[in-house]
Amino acid sequence: MIYARVVDGLVVEVVDLSEEFKIQEIYVPEVAEEFFPAPAEVEIGWAFVDRAFVPPPAPDLDDVRAFRIAALTSVCALAIVGGYSSDALGVAHRYPSGVIDQINMMGSVTASLLPDLPLDWATPFWCEDEGGEWAYRPHAAAQIQQAGSDGKAHVVSCQTRLAQLSATVMSASTADAINAVDWTSDI
Repeated sequence: MIYARVVDGLVVEVVDLSEEFKIQEIYVPEVAEEFFPAPAEVEIGWAFVDRAFVPPPAPDLDDVRAFRIAALTSVCALAIVGGYSSDALGVAHRYPSGVIDQINMMGSVTASLLPDLPLDWATPFWCEDEGGEWAYRPHAAAQIQQAGSDGKAHVVSCQTRLAQLSATVMSASTADAINAVDWTSDI
């Protein structure tokens, strides 16, 4: 038998008890009196009005869209600062891309563009090799520029994905379709 616990006109708990159990035997009296027999489809969040269970109104699609896009934007921000790969040093290395890392990369790229650099100019930059070893590795001007360019491409790729996923959210016509869009969705 399905029972719904109702507090202030709202279903806060749903239990399915076999016929051998009685609510009054399981819960203290103050809680037991909050339970009512309910149809199988009742869920937490339904209203209880005039001794009848009423499903909640359908969510406003604009609110669902705004919430989903906000969630996607948060995931995008994490992806941007989650690092990226570049073969600026000849083989793939992983570069950090937190906010400070991006500022450091911009400073290094800017320094590499200054006039009259010595031919052997290099700047150290933190990166991880294919073996998982992080080190402060020297980068020639062209190498740091390539690593910086790859970092920028990573950011633009994340932003482009967010724009495409947001467009998918905006064109979805049901809450389920909107909520089905996540960072890994095909676009």
